[in-house]
Amino acid sequence: MKIYLIPGLGADRRMYYQQFKVFPQAQVLEHFVPARNVTMPEYAQQMAKGIDTSEPFALIGTSLGGIISVELSRILNPEKIILISSVKSRDEMPAFIRSMKYLRLHRILSGDGYKRFNKLAAKRLDSRGDSQDAALIMEMMNDIPSAFIDWAINAVVHWSPPKEYRSDIVHIHGTNDLLFPIARLKNAIAVPNGSHIMNMTKGEEVNRLLLEAINGK
Repeated sequence: MKIYLIPGLGADRRMYYQQFKVFPQAQVLEHFVPARNVTMPEYAQQMAKGIDTSEPFALIGTSLGGIISVELSRILNPEKIILISSVKSRDEMPAFIRSMKYLRLHRILSGDGYKRFNKLAAKRLDSRGDSQDAALIMEMMNDIPSAFIDWAINAVVHWSPPKEYRSDIVHIHGTNDLLFPIARLKNAIAVPNGSHIMNMTKGEEVNRLLLEAINGK
C-alpha cells in the first residue's frame, strides 16, 4: 500500500524523520502557496493531483495535514486515514480557534509573527533537553514561506466542513497537546504525555500505533 504523509503548518518532509524509519518508501505531499482566497477543500483538490489513485493508498496527516487528509477523504477513497495531533471536525477545535472566524483576531498574527512564536516554542523545547528537534523546528520554520502561513491560518479558522466524516479514521493524539486539547476529541487513541509534535519527540510510540493502524490491528 502506498503511504502519503502530509506535514503540519510550518513543517515539511523533515518532520517525518522518525516515520521514515518504518515507512522508508512513503511519499510526502509538500505544501505549496495557494492564492489567498483558496479554501481548505479547494487546497485539498489541488493536493489530490499528487496522489496516485490507481493503487491502494493511505493518508497520514499531522496537524494541518490531518485536516487536509479529512478533506481529501471526501473526494478520494484512501484505504486508511490516520491523523496525528489534529482534528476531524470543527467541533473538535478549541473555542479560541473557532471564535477567530467571527472576531478576526487571527489577522493580527502574520506569517512572520507565527514564525517568531514557534521559534520561542522551539527554544523552550531545547531548554528541556531536546536540542535535535528544537533545531529541526527552527530550520523548517525558516524555510516555510510566510505567505503560506498567512493562508493556512486563515483557512483553518474558516474551515467549516460537514459534520460527517469517515468513521474508520484512526486518530492518534497526545494527552499534553496544547493546541488541540484531547478532551474535545472523539475516538482518539491517547499517547500519554504526548505533545503537538509527538511524532518527533515520541517517534517510537507513534510509529508503533501507525504500524498497527496500517496493518489493521
